[in-house]
Amino acid sequence: MFKTVLTLLSGTDCDKLALSSALRVVAGSGGHIECLRLMPDPAELIAQVAQVDSGGWMILPDTIAAIEKEAKLRTEAARASFETFCRQENIETISDPTTKNVLSASFREAMGDEFDRVTEFGRYHDLIVLAGGHDRPGRLPEEALGGIIISGGRPVLLASAGEGNGPFRKIAIAWKETAEAARAVTAAMPLLEQAQNIEVINVCETDKQAAQGNNNTDALVSYLRWHSFDANGHFLVPQDRTAGQAALEHAEQIGADLLIMGAYGHSRLREFIFGGFTQRILKGANLPVLLFH
Repeated sequence: MFKTVLTLLSGTDCDKLALSSALRVVAGSGGHIECLRLMPDPAELIAQVAQVDSGGWMILPDTIAAIEKEAKLRTEAARASFETFCRQENIETISDPTTKNVLSASFREAMGDEFDRVTEFGRYHDLIVLAGGHDRPGRLPEEALGGIIISGGRPVLLASAGEGNGPFRKIAIAWKETAEAARAVTAAMPLLEQAQNIEVINVCETDKQAAQGNNNTDALVSYLRWHSFDANGHFLVPQDRTAGQAALEHAEQIGADLLIMGAYGHSRLREFIFGGFTQRILKGANLPVLLFH
């Protein structure tokens, strides 16, 4: 089970959805949600603003002051969202893991770059929850989202723009016979154990792979049934769609409330290169997606 979840707050409308997704993960396990709000590092701000400041050093202090003011307002909004969430959901606000074995949450402020700090803090949690869905204020850029997924070493749940309550009951798995996909299934086992129905989706990318892909789908369904899960397989022909689009559309059509998939990509000095399906998910999905690299 997932006992401790890190959730990034931005002081925007994304926070409510990220918090509700985190709650869906830990509600049945008496787990802990650590909410992280990051403030910009003044030293980094000076370096960044100086590079683009066409008006010279005279306006640099004003620019930094405006950024810091906006960050402070967002931090206040994030804390207010956190307190409202805990009050409405009757969640205790504690930070000591030895205190009680109850559903709890805590609020932490830190300073620094989102990619660096979320990656650092996330390694001490079972799962990272970030705002996903389509681009909007408060959601990290695609490059930062993908970088955390590739480099963090923990599964990442991208919360969609739609709200949901309770455990994830109908889960879809985007399956491909790769190490990344296999790791994602293993990482998601605590959620699969709570599901009422699991749908395995495999997309035929080439005619030559059709027979093998169909066999791979059946093999994963059999594996899940050995765990006593109610699992079924779907082997799709994308037609005029990409494999990623076909899998996403099918997951939505069958009413899945969560999609599990491996994340494909690699980094070169913090320049991240993602596979087509991963890139499609980073651009936004209409349902929550759990990814693991």
